[in-house]
Amino acid sequence: MSRILTLTTDFGISDGYVGAMKGVVLTCAPDAQIVDITHQVPPQDIAAGAFAMYCVCPFFPEGSVHVGVVDPGVGSDRRGIVVETEQFVYVGPDNGLFSPVYEREIVRRIVAIENAALMRPQVSSTFHGRDVFAPVGAHLLRGISCEEVGPEIEFPVTCDLWGVEERADALVGRVVCVDHFGNAISMIARSHIDEKYPDGDFEIVVGKTRFDRICQTYSEVKEGEALALYGSLDTLEIAVCEGSASRTLGVKRGDEICVYRDQGRRGRS
Repeated sequence: MSRILTLTTDFGISDGYVGAMKGVVLTCAPDAQIVDITHQVPPQDIAAGAFAMYCVCPFFPEGSVHVGVVDPGVGSDRRGIVVETEQFVYVGPDNGLFSPVYEREIVRRIVAIENAALMRPQVSSTFHGRDVFAPVGAHLLRGISCEEVGPEIEFPVTCDLWGVEERADALVGRVVCVDHFGNAISMIARSHIDEKYPDGDFEIVVGKTRFDRICQTYSEVKEGEALALYGSLDTLEIAVCEGSASRTLGVKRGDEICVYRDQGRRGRS
């Protein structure tokens, strides 16, 4: 059985919030292996937190417990939940943070966190990460069942965080993340493009920049030149060779990326 518990939060690293969560986990499960996915999610940014977990959680051993806390509704009537899938267990707020999990994994059950015996004796209205989610995650790591956490629920909160729209004349997505290197990442998958344009006759438009091909590597273009390629998620990215697409092209999170049928009428980047 895995002894790994991961943490993904928007708490940052300058304060002691993450340390407090780890202390709670280790008090309950002293042999836990705690792994930080990231604590640099922009504050209250549920979509960014979901993306961070989407990119990383699948690479952990089966049975790992993933605790996610991006929780602008903390202290309100929003539920805390545990999501058990065939591979993992997820713990966090019911605010859409786990929306990608429902689409990608086979969900066995989702339960509301109601068993007060699994929480800290005093639960702060502003720090459920420490007082609810961390101890519940630790108890699950020790082997308690989801049924002991609370009643099963049928309709968790879901959000369309980065859906790709297929129109008659285009695939339309958005930049869901600008990474540390300034690469603009979309969720337009290689399979989307291959299915829509099996003949490879398309062009990609991001703002005023256009591409008529998708490269395999950054080195296919000159230093400082922009390119489109499939990144590590096998989805469409916009990059600049040895540079930053964010700085060079002004591309930012939320910007539209369109893949059109190439009708030979538009210019080239």
